[in-house]
This record gives sequence, structure tokens and C-alpha cells, in this order.
Amino acid sequence: MARSYDAGSIVAPTLIAAYRATHYCVNGVSPPFLLRVDEANPDLANCHLAYGVRCSAFITAWNPGSRPTSEEENHAAQCRLEAMLSERGYRLVDGLGVDPTGQWEGEESFLVLGIDRDAACDTGRTFLQHGIVWSGADAVPRLLLLA
Repeated sequence: MARSYDAGSIVAPTLIAAYRATHYCVNGVSPPFLLRVDEANPDLANCHLAYGVRCSAFITAWNPGSRPTSEEENHAAQCRLEAMLSERGYRLVDGLGVDPTGQWEGEESFLVLGIDRDAACDTGRTFLQHGIVWSGADAVPRLLLLA
């Protein structure tokens, strides 16, 4: 079973703060909408309903280990993520993780519809991510830190 971890023991507090402040933009639907950690989101609830799912995750393959990585490497990793998730039958919606302060470039991402918590965490770990954002039936995006 996927676990949440004590944030202070695994991931630097500044990184956790950055994850929490990020604007998780879901751009591949009309109209696009924005996810914020721990804030109920009626647009996400409607998206779940429209696609007949009860959960989703916002996942990227960019900057594994939270280390700046070349655009070429990031795009290649994102293509591998897309191929893996598509092969497993998930519906993907394009997204972008955006730093509202503009200190780092946006990270291409996917809202993965219908992915359960364990599979989402496993996917994040596969792509060496420190965290993902997962939402259950309550449509509240939650930051899950990965080890």
C-alpha cells in the first residue's frame, strides 16, 4: 500500500512548500482549470464525473529527484511516462505544473484519470519524483510524498 511520509524526514521543507504553492493547470479540457493542494475542486469533480472515474493523479516525469534536467531529457522522460500510462489504459489530460512566483519553468504533466493511489505512487517513484498530487472521490488534490 502507498504511504505518505513525514515530510521533514524525506523532502526539504522548501521543496514541500514549492509543491504546495504550485498551480497544477489542467489544460487538456475545455474549459481548463487549476488544482491547488488541499482545496476541494468542483471542476475536478465534474471531470471525474464526465469520464466516469472516482480518482485521478497529477503526475510529471520532469526533473527527476527535483534536480534541474535538460529540456531534451525531460521531454524524453515525459514521452516514456505517456507511453507507459497509455499502455495501461489510462485516459490522460495534458497539464502543466506552474510556479506562481516564476522562479522555475513549468513542468509538462498529465492528469491521469482513474489511477488509484497505489498505482499513482508507484508511477511517481518509477519516474524518480519526490511527490505527486492525487485526488479521490472527494476531488480534493492531496500532495503525496514518495520515498
